[in-house]
Amino acid sequence: MNSITVSVIGPYRSGKSTLVNKLQQRKGAEEDVSFFFFKYGGKNVTLLDTPGDMDNPSVLASVLTISDAIIFCVSVENGLNPQTGEQIIMADTAGIKQGIICITKADISTAEEVEKLKNNISAIIKNTNLKDFEIITVDINNEQSIADIRSKVSSLHYEQEKINKPFKILIDNAFESKGMSVAVGTMPTGKIGVHSEGMISPEPFTKEISINSIQINQEDVNSAEAGDRVGVAIKGVWPWDLPRGVEIRQKGSYKDMKEGEISVDVIPLYKQEIKDDIKLNLICNWQNSVITLSNVKYENKKMNAHFIAEKNICFDDNDRMLLINKDLPIRFLRVVGKPVIS
Repeated sequence: MNSITVSVIGPYRSGKSTLVNKLQQRKGAEEDVSFFFFKYGGKNVTLLDTPGDMDNPSVLASVLTISDAIIFCVSVENGLNPQTGEQIIMADTAGIKQGIICITKADISTAEEVEKLKNNISAIIKNTNLKDFEIITVDINNEQSIADIRSKVSSLHYEQEKINKPFKILIDNAFESKGMSVAVGTMPTGKIGVHSEGMISPEPFTKEISINSIQINQEDVNSAEAGDRVGVAIKGVWPWDLPRGVEIRQKGSYKDMKEGEISVDVIPLYKQEIKDDIKLNLICNWQNSVITLSNVKYENKKMNAHFIAEKNICFDDNDRMLLINKDLPIRFLRVVGKPVIS
């Protein structure tokens, strides 16, 4: 396995974008999430630079559901603030188990302040999925420090068994080239080859397609597998029919639904009432659908309900999901929990 997707997260002014600019070798698409690339030790690394502004937590929730690992930036200048706490909870709930915590802006702080921050972070993450993350101090102006991070990132691994699962491509960009549409996205599971057949999903975008060609890092290849970021050329589809959130999946390997049942172990720190007619955001990969709940049964932080979504969601048993209440003010925790839908 020679590819991995790593998201760089952290609150506003945590130094994450500066770190990404030092790490990357080539820049890709730039919207609310920017894509960067570098190679180290024979491994292709896709870096996702996420928004530090948490006015809309849906974007970070999507990024975490597609990431293999994260680099979490915390500056000594800002320390542990509510935004940092919410992002730790979101990463933990998404099940992220690999990554590095980078202490930034240490050059304008004392050694005592740096050590205190490290100890505080260790105490917070010790009972979370982030408990094994290495906490390191980064000197953004020291090339050896940057090289050390590249080395640590390249040592992160992809779960090998995901190659043998049904393929899916999580589209985040599309454009026209030589009379065909090129869909660009990451592959969390499976394998594809030239002429592989699949389904564009969810509704109303559903269409059978065949892959005409594949590129990885702008180079033509005959096949790709889980962990790769690919561009696939397909006929008979316009780029505007491939917005972010649309996926290419192996036929018969997934569900596509707009209504069903939902079960959530609600995060203990989430204090808001959950009742009939509440609207929440269901996040699955780049898909983000507002759902309305009914027949809510909520007791001892366990919630079961019926839901109707504003737009279809496609998913399989390997997908990560998050449920958030993005309309709450930023001073409240907006992560509800990790849902299971059927």
